Amino acid sequence: MQAGTELTRLDFLARSAAVGLGALGLGAVDGTSALAAIERSSAAVGGVRRFVSRPDLVPPVLTAASRARGVADGYVFLAPSSGPGQRGALIVDDEGDPVWFRPSTPVTAMNFRAAAYRGRPVLTWWQGKTEHGLGDGTHVVLDESYREIARLPAGRGRPSDLHEFLVTDRGTALVTSWERETMNLSRLGGPSNGVVVGGVVQELELPSGRVLFEWRSFDHVPIDESHTGMTDRAAYDYFHVNSVELDHDGNLLVSARNTWTIYKLDRGSGRVMWRLGGKRSDFAMGPGTGFAWQHDARRHGGNGEYLLSLFDDGAAPVVQPQSKGLVLALDLRRKRATLRHAYRHRPRALAHALGSVQVLPNGNVLVGWGTEPYVTEYAHDGRVLLDLHLPPTGQNYRALRLPWRGRPAVPPALAARRTAGRHQLFASWNGATELAAWRLETGARAGSLADSGTVPRRGFETRFVAPAGAAYAAVVALDRHGRPLGRSKTVRLS
Repeated sequence: MQAGTELTRLDFLARSAAVGLGALGLGAVDGTSALAAIERSSAAVGGVRRFVSRPDLVPPVLTAASRARGVADGYVFLAPSSGPGQRGALIVDDEGDPVWFRPSTPVTAMNFRAAAYRGRPVLTWWQGKTEHGLGDGTHVVLDESYREIARLPAGRGRPSDLHEFLVTDRGTALVTSWERETMNLSRLGGPSNGVVVGGVVQELELPSGRVLFEWRSFDHVPIDESHTGMTDRAAYDYFHVNSVELDHDGNLLVSARNTWTIYKLDRGSGRVMWRLGGKRSDFAMGPGTGFAWQHDARRHGGNGEYLLSLFDDGAAPVVQPQSKGLVLALDLRRKRATLRHAYRHRPRALAHALGSVQVLPNGNVLVGWGTEPYVTEYAHDGRVLLDLHLPPTGQNYRALRLPWRGRPAVPPALAARRTAGRHQLFASWNGATELAAWRLETGARAGSLADSGTVPRRGFETRFVAPAGAAYAAVVALDRHGRPLGRSKTVRLS
């Protein structure tokens, strides 16, 4: 870029910043050159973002291929599990810019969401190790200041699986696990002493982890319902539970990937009340309602209507040309399933695993494409409103749009670098959703700093230039009304 063009662009940024500050009723940083230096400072190289003020955070880049318009309220919650950058729990805005990131590397984080616990907002996720699509880890709960308030495994010594961690309005948690048994599989074409993996669903008391309810697929679902292939070398994962939903009547909906079935379970006895899909469906499946290797079955509807959303992977192995998000209408009396909506990605996406569908309060639908690097928000009629892209090798278990207000317990971060004879400052506050602007304080001595003006927040990390002659600096985070939220440490400008 030529020098003259760059100066014009920076002048535009300076004027834009001044307009934004005027709306806040705040003063600007003294000096045109300081304002002109304001710009988004996070470097995106090799599919990751890096920040001067928080070098410990290296999340993957998300780019907005379609401009956000008409999207629902809230942030997008992700937990990228493959591709460049650190693994971890990630909240982004509609531009794909990080709002909060907590690395989990070297282990993987999945199933990240906001929830309510004891009347307060919390963040929850699973983190641990995965092998052959099953997890062994722990469940984590953070408060709105990002302080850990609970960490618990599955109950009864079972492995804590990655596929579900759902806090209920009763203050309990629905989680998944798995178990192995040796069985004679010769009638199914397998070995006489084969190892079979069954699915387990538990309801746990929080925060103690005491088991209130447990359901085992071995007790209720025959092995021959599975669609997955069998080998002599690997354990036979015939069921593979991958979501648990609390239905409106208090009973449970369980999705099993490898039987291609959604099961309605009696929460008291554990008996299967009905099956949707698979080899023994209780429902007549109307045109377009079939699914395979599905994920994330969720209940919706009211006024006598029963709607069910799910992500239809269609692979692997491949049985459909592309994956899709489905919304089905179920007639519980006549036992008929009707297609209400199908959402497909362009270009075509075929996810071999993972994936999610969220019906939002305003009628929009958010689809996370699992092993395909996309997150797409659709209008009710199928129009694309937002399409976020992970790096080409990136993947994500579930994508959710949820409201969140974070108030970090740690102070803002501030770092300084000397460039071309001037001190550039880099300010960030990981997870501060109410942050609107930064007030710069500078001085000749650390104990006597004076107000040097205000700049608007720009993305995760805001960059600006310190006034000439300043030896020390600090920043104060301000909300949209100009009220202080927190203050950084004072840094020396060497």
